Amino acid sequence: MSTVKIDLSERIRNVYFDTSIFNHLLDDPEKNQLLGLIKGKHLIVIPSIVNLCEMLMTCSSERKNKLIDLYHEIRNEFFPLKPFVWVLKECIDAVEAGREDFEINYPIEISVETENICRDLKRQEGVEIEPYIQRARDFIQEVAKKEKLADEIQYFAFITSEKGEQILLDLFDKICPPLGIDPRLNIDSKLSIIQSPFMPWKYYLEAISYLFYRRAFPDTNYGKRSNLGYSDLEQCVYMFWAGKFIIEDDNFLDFLKRLKEIRNYETEIMNYSDFKSFLIKKSTANIE
Repeated sequence: MSTVKIDLSERIRNVYFDTSIFNHLLDDPEKNQLLGLIKGKHLIVIPSIVNLCEMLMTCSSERKNKLIDLYHEIRNEFFPLKPFVWVLKECIDAVEAGREDFEINYPIEISVETENICRDLKRQEGVEIEPYIQRARDFIQEVAKKEKLADEIQYFAFITSEKGEQILLDLFDKICPPLGIDPRLNIDSKLSIIQSPFMPWKYYLEAISYLFYRRAFPDTNYGKRSNLGYSDLEQCVYMFWAGKFIIEDDNFLDFLKRLKEIRNYETEIMNYSDFKSFLIKKSTANIE
């Protein structure tokens, strides 16, 4: 079995699947062909522990066993990716220790230990972050109105500028306590974590900041039904590792595609159909 350290020179090969994508793949009549194309293109698909836990909680024993078989087949001997809080914390631990990289997957087999971890993750699921970051949200809204930030482009240009960097620093400080993280970092180290495209914090904080914008400023699509919850944003931490990020939820898909466009992320955002087309078209092109 293998753990993996970050090698962003190979980032284009790394693929993140939301759990729904495993279900789509399992039900696809062309599943075996697609699995062959994934391996033939040397794509690295590593399920997360959350993926594994959701598979293990599948009600139907028959379907659960098929999903676990798919899990083993697709992960190419890699252990699963750690939960988002662990990734965020270990990023901080690495910076505190002066290390340039850290492992993002957890050496674990399917066992009683896995079941215990899944129970712990279930208890932590949906930790209500919003009460802790309400002041940060209010601060962003006040600044945005004061600075007359007319659209999301100006909004991000400001909060990621030297003048507006305090906003993300404040958000970082508000989010750590409810996640059980106690960073011992100076401001420069915090900024390096927040701003670096090689760190998970950048994508997590910018996703939350964009959710703030979408809920507060536009005249349309500002309600909770048109946006996503904080639990959806947990998956964004894997964007620092993934070259391709595959999800099926329409709201989340639209949200991330627009955020990628605004922030010029290198990660490709796709739904299952997009990813399947990518595999088949790329295969056809190679044959030709």
